[in-house]
Amino acid sequence: MPSFDPRDTSSRESLSVREVAERFIELFHHQNNPTDAFTCWVHPDYIQHNPNAPTGRDATLEVLGAAVRNNPELTHDVKRVIYGDGNLVAVHHHFRRKRDEPGWAVVDILRIENGYVVEHWDVMQPVPDPATAKNSNGMF
Repeated sequence: MPSFDPRDTSSRESLSVREVAERFIELFHHQNNPTDAFTCWVHPDYIQHNPNAPTGRDATLEVLGAAVRNNPELTHDVKRVIYGDGNLVAVHHHFRRKRDEPGWAVVDILRIENGYVVEHWDVMQPVPDPATAKNSNGMF
């Protein structure tokens, strides 16, 4: 368990980019709770760059809520978090809709400003069958 309350936004303006990211990641990825993650940490004017998702916090939250309801086994297994220069954070994770599927390797890039996640990009790549992979390095 983290040493902070990931829902506590009372000192939002004084939190570092890393601290905001840690709280968002805890709720969204570790607790699989997009509702609280977005309600607490995503700005209402959130900019979404994934062409398969709407822009804006509330519109994106509707899509995410439906995904969680329709996929009760959905997981986001965080492999690494990279804190870049300035206000960008990359979250490399293994996304699965069902526990027994290979899933996708995903990198979410978050731009954080003034205590909010304000912008998001992602790249997704299917995890191949190890028998068809050209090397044994794995995706993670």
